[in-house]
Amino acid sequence: MNSGNRILCIEDNAMNWRLVQRLLSQAGYEMHWAEDGLKGCEMASTLKPDLVLLDINLPGLSGFEVATKLRQDPGLEGLLIVALTAKTMRSDRETALVTGCDGFISKPIDPFLFVGQVEAYFGGHRDRLEQGREGAALRQFSQQVVEHLETQLRQAQEANQKLLEAQAALEHRNRLLSRLLALSRDIIPMREASGILVRILDQLGEDLGLDRLSAYRIHPSGGYFQGTSRDSEGCREAPVLAADHPLVLRMAGLPRGTSLSGRDLRQSPLWEPGAEAGYWDHRSEGLLLPLHGESGREGLWGFLAASREKAFLPFESEHAALHAGLVQVCLENAELIHNLDETSRALGTSYERLEVAYVDLQKAQKALGAQERDAALGSLFTNMAQRLQAPVKVLQLETVVLKDYMDRPDVPPQEERVECHLSMGRIQAAIEEVEGFVGALLRRAGQGRAATPEWIHLHGLIRQELDLMKAEGSLPLEAGMALNFQASRDLLFGVYQDFADILGYLAAHALGGTAAGFQLRTWGGQSHFRLELEDEGGPVSSEALARAFEPFSELRPQAASPGRQPGAGLPACAQLIGAYRGTIEIENTARGTRVRFSLPMD
Repeated sequence: MNSGNRILCIEDNAMNWRLVQRLLSQAGYEMHWAEDGLKGCEMASTLKPDLVLLDINLPGLSGFEVATKLRQDPGLEGLLIVALTAKTMRSDRETALVTGCDGFISKPIDPFLFVGQVEAYFGGHRDRLEQGREGAALRQFSQQVVEHLETQLRQAQEANQKLLEAQAALEHRNRLLSRLLALSRDIIPMREASGILVRILDQLGEDLGLDRLSAYRIHPSGGYFQGTSRDSEGCREAPVLAADHPLVLRMAGLPRGTSLSGRDLRQSPLWEPGAEAGYWDHRSEGLLLPLHGESGREGLWGFLAASREKAFLPFESEHAALHAGLVQVCLENAELIHNLDETSRALGTSYERLEVAYVDLQKAQKALGAQERDAALGSLFTNMAQRLQAPVKVLQLETVVLKDYMDRPDVPPQEERVECHLSMGRIQAAIEEVEGFVGALLRRAGQGRAATPEWIHLHGLIRQELDLMKAEGSLPLEAGMALNFQASRDLLFGVYQDFADILGYLAAHALGGTAAGFQLRTWGGQSHFRLELEDEGGPVSSEALARAFEPFSELRPQAASPGRQPGAGLPACAQLIGAYRGTIEIENTARGTRVRFSLPMD
């Protein structure tokens, strides 16, 4: 084995390196690889190899230059350098020897001879120049160095020219971006859509030297697109474009963020309908920027079409896309502010009606007496539900509009949007609470859809039903209740009365012993909703516990069990939960019982 011989192969061809590595590793040599001359010189200084196998045709520094550099390193004295070269001319081999190589091996290498050739150099073999050939070889090497330097100089000059052109393009782009930033600051206070469009289209037309420019957005009716066009004579209202126009239908199928220009646009199915609409012609270069709806909206919001004589550069298309985005944001901003004003007025009216309804509710509550409780509750529930329905509906409609505009990006400013969303959340929570209470009141009065499936927030249902049970007297006012809602998802499709009955049965069981109250807790993830109700009314006997959910268990002859009995409604509770593919269980605790059920949320 040759474990003491370390070899560095400087070779830019990975396939050649793998062949060399496989042959010499099997022969016991420690192999290292560098893919270019500079890296090879660095690795040689660090590794101190015994032999360097050096490819002559390397990128950057040539093999001849690498050999010269290695020979000048005092730390690599005695280093063997063997050139691997496909050059067969005598002058190339002589140049390799005069620059410091100890010999050369021809490429492609012969796998059967290669290991022996390397071992020969370790054994002392050296190739020599013929006497008197040193001068010619040095002249050949000097000529190659000069040619290499000339090539590098030309490459440096070309790279410098490209850098100058890139710098000029970057400066031009920075000027355009500065103008765009100034424009955005100027139009932020503007509220009139036509004025906003004219300012943006005028500046974009000047920046890019456009012959024709059109900006369209969909009409609120959704039946057509309306827009503004700009040409050499200025800006004016553009002809409307039907929502089923071929150009619109084909743009709607493009991925979000697509922009088309030059050959891509000419070869696309959008070119002909755009030319027929007058946005470009066969002598011009076209640009098309579809604009899709934001905030989760589907479909085409609008588009920008432009044309001129010369082709569009990539950064010019990006610049036009920034202006198109500014058009969309500013128009939506103006519409948002208008709708906010309308919504604020509507909300003010709705809140006044709610306040009147609340005053009526307080008056009705005072009128309730113990002897006429049931009749008064029925009248109260019907009256208050009818009064609350109208403002709740107004709040719902206005909140949808407000939320729609609040979710649009960059409008209004971020710091105001956060406050708006907080206010929106409080409004929505109030709406849900009032709406749920209205539904519960109507059901109590016999006018609600108690048996109709609907989407139900179980947490809201629990709060509403517990409050109403106290108002009816089925739940003592002094009963203590600790509610802990931890379920991340509580929205379920079902019949409201089913879950109201389940809660009533569980509460009746919890208060059926000596308990003065109970603890109710929910938890669960996205797939299941789990509820646990624990009381301190004393444990239930094991026999009674086993038949707690059996239907008609009271009809079976059995010995009376001493102590606390399960709630009479638990069998019906189990049947209702089973109808929703849920499970229920009951167990004793140290001081009472714990009932737990689980419902799938899919």
